[in-house]
Amino acid sequence: MKKIFALALICAAVAVFAAEKNLAPTQWGIYGKNNANQNTVIRKDGQIDCQVKNAKGGMAGVSWGLTFKTPLKGTLTFGAESKAEKVTGRTPHNYCVYLDLTYTDGKRLYGQVANFNGGTHDWEKKSATIKLAKPVKQISFYVLFRNVAGKASFRNVFLYNK
Repeated sequence: MKKIFALALICAAVAVFAAEKNLAPTQWGIYGKNNANQNTVIRKDGQIDCQVKNAKGGMAGVSWGLTFKTPLKGTLTFGAESKAEKVTGRTPHNYCVYLDLTYTDGKRLYGQVANFNGGTHDWEKKSATIKLAKPVKQISFYVLFRNVAGKASFRNVFLYNK
């Protein structure tokens, strides 16, 4: 009986650990083109620093595509921490963590977001949770700082599936 109980505890611990694995990418591609108006820097410590001088057409941030061998079911919780300096413009859907999902049947769900506040602020954590209607085979994952002006940094980006 003690062996069964111990085995059950080990299985439960493994299941909890597996459920808490961060699925967010550790390597990113630059979203938008670095130029005199906008810049994205991915630091060695994983922090992402973005600057847009003029909001008109300014696109900074990072992106990555994730494809899963075993489709994801249940819920997705995603987000990050960000700090801002003089961020102005229309921030919803532009200063955020942003997901596009592709289901196993090929249909898509666009624009799932965890929005950050504009202005100037220290590190704030934002997240969102999606209940998946169908199994997901692919996610386009973005950390966006577009069509706004100012500076923002991002850290501790996460994506969990439960």
